[in-house]
Amino acid sequence: MAYTLKFDRTLKIVELVFSGRLTAQESREATSKAIALGKEYGDADALVDAMEVELDVSIIDLLDLPERLYVAEEMNRRIRVAVVSPKLPEKQGDVRFYETSCLNRGWQVRLWPNRDDAIEWLTRTDAYSKQD
Repeated sequence: MAYTLKFDRTLKIVELVFSGRLTAQESREATSKAIALGKEYGDADALVDAMEVELDVSIIDLLDLPERLYVAEEMNRRIRVAVVSPKLPEKQGDVRFYETSCLNRGWQVRLWPNRDDAIEWLTRTDAYSKQD
């Protein structure tokens, strides 16, 4: 398995950590499980740590997440998703494409260079209220 998933009760966020080779199927599976876990906790925001990931997914697979999977899973558009960028520069472009695809479709996704900045954004008290 190329990911771990948990709810951080202290930060009140879903944490999805990818490591090693990640296929399109695993990406969809992990995303679906993360959305379901977030719903269990009142549409919790999410931290996606992709620092150690080796993406084995196409641009189409990345586009499919915000285009189809988020919609099919009825993910709340007010959920913020902070993605910690991969260390490898050649993988960062793919993740930037994912971020842009999400933003263009109205999803609150931001790419961050490190975990601390990502968590700071997710836990800011001046953020909007999550109302449907």
